[in-house]
Amino acid sequence: MQRMTRRTGAAAGLSALTALTLAPGAAYAADPIDIPDGETVVDQAGVLTPADISDVEAAITGLQDEYGYTVQVVYVDTFTSPSDSLAWAIETAEASNLGSDDALLAVAVESGQARFVAGEGTNVPGNTNDIFNRQIDPQLDGQNYAEAGIAAVEGTEAVLAGAGNDPGGAAGDGGGGAGFLIGLVALAGAGSYFFMRSRRRRQAAPKEITYGPGQAPDGAVVDPLASVSVEDLRKRAGSLLIAADDAIKSSEQELGFAEASYGEAAVKPFAADIAAAKVHMSESFKLQQQLDDHIPDTEEQQRAWLGDIIRRCEAVNESLQAHKADFDSLRELERNAPQALEAARNAANAAGTRFVAAEERLTALRRRYAGTATSQVQDNVDQARERLAFVESAAAEARTRMNAGETGPAVVAVRAAEESVSQANLLLDAIDKRAAELEAAQEELERAVADTVQDLAQATAMIRTGRHDDLVGPVAAAESALQTVRSQRQAGPIDPIALLERVEGAHRQLDAAIGGVRDQSEQARRARESLQHTLLAAHSRISGTEDYIRARRGGVGSEARTRLAEAGRNLDYAVSIQNSDPVTALSHAEQAVMLAEQAAQLAEQDVSGFGGRGYGGYGGYGGRRGGGDGMGGALLGGILLGSLLNGGGGGGGFFGGGGDGGGDVFGGGGFGGFDGGGGGFGGFDGGGGDF
Repeated sequence: MQRMTRRTGAAAGLSALTALTLAPGAAYAADPIDIPDGETVVDQAGVLTPADISDVEAAITGLQDEYGYTVQVVYVDTFTSPSDSLAWAIETAEASNLGSDDALLAVAVESGQARFVAGEGTNVPGNTNDIFNRQIDPQLDGQNYAEAGIAAVEGTEAVLAGAGNDPGGAAGDGGGGAGFLIGLVALAGAGSYFFMRSRRRRQAAPKEITYGPGQAPDGAVVDPLASVSVEDLRKRAGSLLIAADDAIKSSEQELGFAEASYGEAAVKPFAADIAAAKVHMSESFKLQQQLDDHIPDTEEQQRAWLGDIIRRCEAVNESLQAHKADFDSLRELERNAPQALEAARNAANAAGTRFVAAEERLTALRRRYAGTATSQVQDNVDQARERLAFVESAAAEARTRMNAGETGPAVVAVRAAEESVSQANLLLDAIDKRAAELEAAQEELERAVADTVQDLAQATAMIRTGRHDDLVGPVAAAESALQTVRSQRQAGPIDPIALLERVEGAHRQLDAAIGGVRDQSEQARRARESLQHTLLAAHSRISGTEDYIRARRGGVGSEARTRLAEAGRNLDYAVSIQNSDPVTALSHAEQAVMLAEQAAQLAEQDVSGFGGRGYGGYGGYGGRRGGGDGMGGALLGGILLGSLLNGGGGGGGFFGGGGDGGGDVFGGGGFGGFDGGGGGFGGFDGGGGDF
């Protein structure tokens, strides 16, 4: 059944949105819709009776008459194109020309997702967390869909009544009322804002989520993924890969803070949790690479591998949650938030003293090396400034929350400040690391050129005998590689890593052709030399890309992460067998270089397009767009709202640190999986709990 009822016209464009999420699933797809002018209720899911529709419509009309404010209510089966619930709600709001005096409740009935977003013109956006948690969510949990729509209207009315005629006044009695303090993310160029996603009510017991085969009432074994299309499985697996990868990165960061305070022995069980999670992630990325490669896969293979990825991502969550309560007790941030905040600010001040030296080092690198050699660190100083600017924003929010006695949100803000400092130092360290890697590559290039020249002379002499025509091709390739080195050196700064790979590739062909005339010891020596050159190139590519993604994880998708993970796996294997089987090790090292290059290209493409997905104009570059408060860098770093701008890929970072009472300010928190906030595990698109 489908039924639409009337709504009043609205001013153009939602200029501010705030959102809450429930967990996903799968059913009939529904693209974002353009709600016809004059309509207020859309029921494409067929969950409302005529009487229900009349009740919801009457509530909306009463709100319009009293306050000139309209709540639109939309019920569909499943959000699609995009499948991310926030993106879906935004596109529906934009397509429907919703304005500053409009709010939208979008519910995907079959998949168990919901979003409540509101325009900036009143104080409603600052209270949507409270409206959703206290009024809408309990009705959705009970599948009372008409009551959920009415609850959205009544909650909105209560906020407007409490604020009187002052759109900016305080209203509501929940944690959302303080949302304007730092709950605003400036989106440059469009003059609009996004608000943070709040945490699910912690007093509600989370429902167990499992994607493995289960047992039906009749005893039959049932796989809940069997009815999901391969395309949807791919989307879900990709989103979960990002969420799980970010959960590990966030937990590693949190582990570092704890180890610095309490020592290695105190964090040993938590390190074991992360190690277990990494094992699952390695296997998941390996399966994803098999799906992405050029070899065709049957539908049965795709379903099996995608299902395994989904289940392994669930296992990541379980392994990280194993000692989460113990970890929270260890850090005691609920009690030590003021001291932790002060330590974070002191660390930020120390990081700020590094900018002059970092700028000088980066300038020297730009003069000495080609742009391709330094592309991954070109903007690192600017990005580090963004992260430190956000430390002050987070610190201000933390102090406000602490003064109000809201320790849960204060802890989230403190953790955001800590990770911002950590990312700033990571970005600055990466410049020094890159300088060392390029210096080492320059030295290896000199040796590789000398070795190639020597072997080229031997091969040329062999060709002159007239008995080695098979050497003509490899000799030509080696001569071309050496000529490239000479010409690029004459033209200006070079990329020594790229040239080293070029020379070594040509030299290996030459080695293979003239290997028969060498004794065994000489062949082994050349194999070891070639392997070391390739290992160096692989390590440099992987290390640089790891740092690049870690500091920009809010903008990097699953494909780049998959290539990087596989590059690391190949490199580790090559190192492990380099002494026993250098030939096989060389093959894996070459594969590592190729995959790392692909990962770097994909990651840089993701970041260059970060935010350019119709989310209010936050497009292009990610960093340096935060209006001086560091919000842009925090978004790109995945410290807040990463999953929202990533099409539901997680990225939110901090999981589980918000505590009771009030919604999350930053969308995440602390050590321990991804089912309590931020990137959110409660379903396939990184959303919170389920209803």
